[in-house]
Amino acid sequence: MVKKIQRNAPCPCGSGKKYKKCCALDVRDQMLASANRRDGVLHALMWVSEHYTEQTDQWVNDVWLADISDEQRQGIMTADSRIRSIHDINLLEELVAEGQYSDIEGEDRPLQLILNAADLELDQAQRDYLKQLLERALCLYRVRACVPGESFTVSDVLHAEAADVLIADAYGSRMLDVDDVVGLRLMQVSNGWETSGAIYHIPDEYSQELEQLLLDAADEDKSAVLINFWLKLVAAHV
Repeated sequence: MVKKIQRNAPCPCGSGKKYKKCCALDVRDQMLASANRRDGVLHALMWVSEHYTEQTDQWVNDVWLADISDEQRQGIMTADSRIRSIHDINLLEELVAEGQYSDIEGEDRPLQLILNAADLELDQAQRDYLKQLLERALCLYRVRACVPGESFTVSDVLHAEAADVLIADAYGSRMLDVDDVVGLRLMQVSNGWETSGAIYHIPDEYSQELEQLLLDAADEDKSAVLINFWLKLVAAHV
């Protein structure tokens, strides 16, 4: 566990000021910027689900739940409300990141429909953040350290040689514990990295099985393999 800096302690930057009068102000600004980005993502997800309900339902059936049986779908629908909430966030984020509607004239990519929507009134920081969803792959990580409400550190499960990544993320850090195995989409921000919001928890007893499936999968299929594995765990209420 990383020790949290006390507000009245000397700032570790060496300025001679108290932490609350120095670098804590930068942390506050970073948290406000993060909240603004997440607010933009939330509004975008709500907008696309409300304006394209029929197309979204079709995508869920044909893509998101493509390899999920009727029995497993029922399991997902009856999962605990907290798990269902996480499921819905993950679903909509994947739709925006990589989704494409069928049987729609003109623009059929949810992300571009969002960026073209004047009524959403997204600011430039929110728009730039959403565009990153196209560039950032969903990958499997293990949590190495965590400061709830501030940050956590992860290592890439499939690439042991990769350096650990410190993620400044007030939201995600509250949902994680050390040694958790999770699917994450890491987003680059001014002070480093944070998660996009979607978090795929994988119980440790299933992580080796998923790791092998991902190692055997082609790069372009890894995201779908991870999502499908997680959905089946949700269906079984694991």
